[in-house]
Amino acid sequence: MTAAMMATAPAVLTALLLLAGIAYAGHAIIGRRWIGRVATGALALTWLGWTGLLVWRGVRSGHWPLGNRYAFSLCFLWIMGAIYLGVERAGRDRRAGVYAIALMLALAMQVALAPDEARALPPLPPVLRSPWLQAHVLACMVGYGFFGIAAALALLRLVHWGDDGALSAPEATSSSTRRAEAMMCRLVALGMPWLTLGLLTGALWAHLAWGRYWGWDPKETWALITWFWHLMVLHLRPLPRWRGKKLAWLVLVGFGLVLFTFIGVPQWAAWLQIETLHGY
Repeated sequence: MTAAMMATAPAVLTALLLLAGIAYAGHAIIGRRWIGRVATGALALTWLGWTGLLVWRGVRSGHWPLGNRYAFSLCFLWIMGAIYLGVERAGRDRRAGVYAIALMLALAMQVALAPDEARALPPLPPVLRSPWLQAHVLACMVGYGFFGIAAALALLRLVHWGDDGALSAPEATSSSTRRAEAMMCRLVALGMPWLTLGLLTGALWAHLAWGRYWGWDPKETWALITWFWHLMVLHLRPLPRWRGKKLAWLVLVGFGLVLFTFIGVPQWAAWLQIETLHGY
């Protein structure tokens, strides 16, 4: 694969992801099985494309493709796609597909519209030439991915299910609601150990690189807020008054915190001229 092909790949993959989203929406409206298969196939092809792009970047750069925000966004998309396809296969249910695609499209558009300097393959700065890079960034990425697909299920809950917990679709049953809500909480629970590992490895790396475990850097602070928020979700989940739409809103806000920690904090710090040691 040439560099020119790799430059156009994000736009092509974003278009394919959009096609998958349209097919998932068509499947939800029409209910034909073949449309659902087209949707899953298009997403699987997109995921394979992201895999190839990440492998190409890793081979060409000589290190893990985690050196900047552009590469992290690609990895974020890759893990979200993998988790959703796994959830869909395990649950044999495509209803959350259109919402998962909508969340992924927000990241995919950022990747597709990134400037050439963001797509470049510069050598890693000295601080990133560490095995802690893979441990820290991959752990955070996997945790974020679980939270992202949990948010897709939360959107499904908010849009399609009534206040009484019953799905609006005539063929749906309350057991469908309970299963999907249980899966949403299970994904949050699966994401928590990964984000915890990300915080711990980040602290150890910070001690080696900067001589301190924690410095209340804006990125560190908001990552900790995100961790506490999802811990709160898990503690509120058993309480009957917090089930249903309230819980779905909490999960959705939690993923909003993930996106703000990843995308918003660096921009916010730059606008306010707040010193931060984290590039992304």
